[in-house]
Amino acid sequence: MSSEFPLLEGQGLYASDIIGDGDCLFRSFSDQLYGHQDRATTIRLRTTSYMRRHSSYFKLFLSVPPPTRKTRSSSSTTLPNEDTIDRVFQDHIKRMEKPGVYGDNLEIVAFARCYGVDVKIYQREFAYLVSGERDVGEESDDDGGNSMLGKEEPVVGERKVMHIAYHDWEHYSSVRNIDGPHKGLPNVSPKPLTEEGRQKQQKVLEEGVVIMPWMEDVVEKSLPGDCVVTKQKIREALEKSKGDVGLAVSKLLDAAEADAEAEADIDAEGEKVASKEKEEEEDTGLKKPINEDNRPKKKPPPYARQTGNKPKRETARERKERQQKEKIEKKKAKANGGSGSGVTSGKDSKGSAATATSANTPMSSGEGIKTLHV
Repeated sequence: MSSEFPLLEGQGLYASDIIGDGDCLFRSFSDQLYGHQDRATTIRLRTTSYMRRHSSYFKLFLSVPPPTRKTRSSSSTTLPNEDTIDRVFQDHIKRMEKPGVYGDNLEIVAFARCYGVDVKIYQREFAYLVSGERDVGEESDDDGGNSMLGKEEPVVGERKVMHIAYHDWEHYSSVRNIDGPHKGLPNVSPKPLTEEGRQKQQKVLEEGVVIMPWMEDVVEKSLPGDCVVTKQKIREALEKSKGDVGLAVSKLLDAAEADAEAEADIDAEGEKVASKEKEEEEDTGLKKPINEDNRPKKKPPPYARQTGNKPKRETARERKERQQKEKIEKKKAKANGGSGSGVTSGKDSKGSAATATSANTPMSSGEGIKTLHV
């Protein structure tokens, strides 16, 4: 069941789509009378013309602010005079004759009396009827046969009923049957509300007010830039405010202010605790034990390139000198070996000779020279 118009759905009706350009009321009347929205301007002008001709009746419903006269001691108010009322009424008619100007209850009454029809306005929880009954002796307008009134006033119930729906977001729609027709003359035929339908309707009504998308957008745009609120919180605020946009904005601002104050209190308390701990450390000279969490991190030493002591490469000249030196040393070694004493027999003689030879043999620590035992 529709949450916006449970009353309509319970009777087998729905609110059709009507263009929202300020002419929605007269477009709804056009759809009810002619089966389309194209006669809205004609209906508007004819309705305002009827109001102008019967100004004495419709002036009674206008709100005219009384003039205020200021004196030195105090200010006093008087009732508006006839000229003021007439001027306000004429201004209202001139404004209402312009396309795109929203019509209201005053124009609904004028339309009903002008066209000789009753108008039933459906809202979410209830519906009410505006009678098109005219004053006794009032003649019917020349409406091309659209009025159901003749020279004599018919009894209530014989007049045709126009069915329109009023949305909470200030918009009117033409009512049609769920079973059709969806185009052409609507031929609205409300069904009797069954007990099951009444229970469903009551359940929907108990769930609360309908939150429309435009309400959420208005609330979001009304909040300051530094007040970031989720869509869910906006919807909850609207539900608690029964769809009152202004009240929802106030609730959200109050909640944001309370959150900011609570956060400020937490920060102030944290600063007090930190200051107290610092004072205790200064008084006792103690510091907090160092653990893995508060241990100061050492920076790794900068990368140093390790260079080794590589041997110097031998040049060709140095190699030639070394080879000549080795050759000379070898010749000296051979010469010393040839002039040595003879070998004696016996184990002891060999050992002594070897020892003596080793002692007398020249030792060289030069590069490439080996010790010879003769």
